Amino acid sequence: MLEINKNPAWFRTASRCRYSNLPVSHPALYISKHPGTNYFIEIAKLGDQILLVKGSGNVRSYEMAEAMDFMDEYVSKYFDIKASIFLIENYADIGRVDFKARKLYIDHHKNSEVFWGGVFYKMSLLMRISFKIAQRLHIQDKKVSAVDSFEQAIGLALEIISQRDSEDSLFNDSGSEFFPVKEIESSKNNYHRLTGKLNGIAGNLANKLTGFLTRRYSGELLKYIESIDWQRDGSQLPEINRHADKSVRKVFEAISYIKSEIDDFLKERDVSEKVLQESEARYRQLVEHARAGILTYDYSANRIISVNDSFLDITGYSKEEIFSVNPLRLMTEESQKIFAERLVLLRAGKNIPHEVSYQLITKQNKIKWILLNPRIIFKHQQPHKANVVITDITHLKKIESELLVYQSKLKQLSIRMSKSEETQRRHLASQLHESVSQELFVAQLKLNAVDKSLDDPEYSRQLDEIKAQIVKSIREIRGITYDLSPPVLYDLGLKDAVELLSKSIEAKHRLTVKSRFRGSLDHLDDDMKIIIYRIIKEIIHNSIKHARADCINIIIDNTNNHLSVDVSDNGVGFDPGSVSKGYYTGDGFGLFDIREKINHLNGRLAIHSTPGSGTRIGLSVPLNPARSPKIKSA
Repeated sequence: MLEINKNPAWFRTASRCRYSNLPVSHPALYISKHPGTNYFIEIAKLGDQILLVKGSGNVRSYEMAEAMDFMDEYVSKYFDIKASIFLIENYADIGRVDFKARKLYIDHHKNSEVFWGGVFYKMSLLMRISFKIAQRLHIQDKKVSAVDSFEQAIGLALEIISQRDSEDSLFNDSGSEFFPVKEIESSKNNYHRLTGKLNGIAGNLANKLTGFLTRRYSGELLKYIESIDWQRDGSQLPEINRHADKSVRKVFEAISYIKSEIDDFLKERDVSEKVLQESEARYRQLVEHARAGILTYDYSANRIISVNDSFLDITGYSKEEIFSVNPLRLMTEESQKIFAERLVLLRAGKNIPHEVSYQLITKQNKIKWILLNPRIIFKHQQPHKANVVITDITHLKKIESELLVYQSKLKQLSIRMSKSEETQRRHLASQLHESVSQELFVAQLKLNAVDKSLDDPEYSRQLDEIKAQIVKSIREIRGITYDLSPPVLYDLGLKDAVELLSKSIEAKHRLTVKSRFRGSLDHLDDDMKIIIYRIIKEIIHNSIKHARADCINIIIDNTNNHLSVDVSDNGVGFDPGSVSKGYYTGDGFGLFDIREKINHLNGRLAIHSTPGSGTRIGLSVPLNPARSPKIKSA
């Protein structure tokens, strides 16, 4: 039966720490339930950031796993996770700790996002040696220390916490390098230095331990330590006189134990080194042979510190030259301004677009367009380095420029075609009205004269049918003439043409079309009247054909030297995002044509619609002649 209350940790019974005067709260216990165990841990919270821990007994791996779960649950319950936690742990009553348990403990704290450092005190000599070896092998990469007493531990902990708070997180890294080559090389060098120094551990241990031993065994001990091959696994204890002092036996066992730990650590290190070397080889191959340019830029030094061959090919410089060139000299004046503006925003802590295009000046004094995709590393909240992927987009920019020219020509052509079409419409309407309609009207008059001179009723009936057919044809030609080019648009203006169009739509399709007007529409030029009229007609046509509306409202407003047109319906509505697929305009060209006409007038087009809630299309164009360019007919 464990006597856990016989000698409790001081923080289980005290309300404050006598050295720091910080309050102690929430003491708790973990007791192993496994048979044959004597392991338990005591923990408590000291102040806001410190966790006090005292372990007792021998610990096995499964008990260590349970204890770590217990600590995690305690931390999540009583600590603010946003505030990092510092650990102070008492090792005075810790007995034997098996290798797997030690590994679990180290991995847990190493990978923890909560614990950022700690101080251990009252370690046994064996535990202290093991701790120092772990530090030498870089297993503990956080701020950890070992001292003799709690007084020293709390003093060191408060000093480290105060230093960390004042320096805004001493131990947080602002980001890893894009080119980790130096880090990998450093890791390999540390490894070789480590294996080279392991033989020196023997001499140091001998010097420290010889004073504790009799002269009878010091030579034997030294000989044994020197016989150990620290670069190979395993060590064999020498034959020791069975009458030798127990402390002598313990020293030999401790050295053998330390050697076995180093062997286990180095096995893991060898595996890690192999993975690092393979990753480095793959990385180097990817970077050096990448088609995109890659570089690292140092903001404080304002220079490029590493590049790959593809970037050198883009610029035309050699590696030696590129490292000595001021990066700003590689940019055009306009690109330098863009870079300076982005840098000001970066230093002010503002967000900037992830990608940016610059014009680059090559060694041959040619201009190239490049697309930069940087990953910026900050230090003390300021840009420190940038790892940049660069793509030569000169060819794409050239194609883009050509497309813009073609697009501009296409727009001009579209407008000219519309004007030419309108001219042809008006000409054809004029021909129909002045020629065909007039001829039919004359034929009707002549038939009336013939009809009066006939006495035969049968002939009179047949002539009546012919006259009725002629009258019908005249009416149809008038309708076609109006659709082609309504004379009222030119003779009376846009208002009368839209009103007549509304009545015609109502009569033909049996629905309601309401039109309202604000301001004068008398002084619109022919270009403006024709384009606005055709757009309104196209929108109404779409409402009838696709929206299945039974009510259409048209509002035309001339205020503040702007002409605004708003056409709405109560139809089925649609997703405005689908218009590019032709959902609303059948083949998709209707909307394109409307946009181009509005663009020609320097106007704006807005579409508002929701499935099931009708559609509203608004457009606005300036009436200032200076802002409404005219294009001569082809």
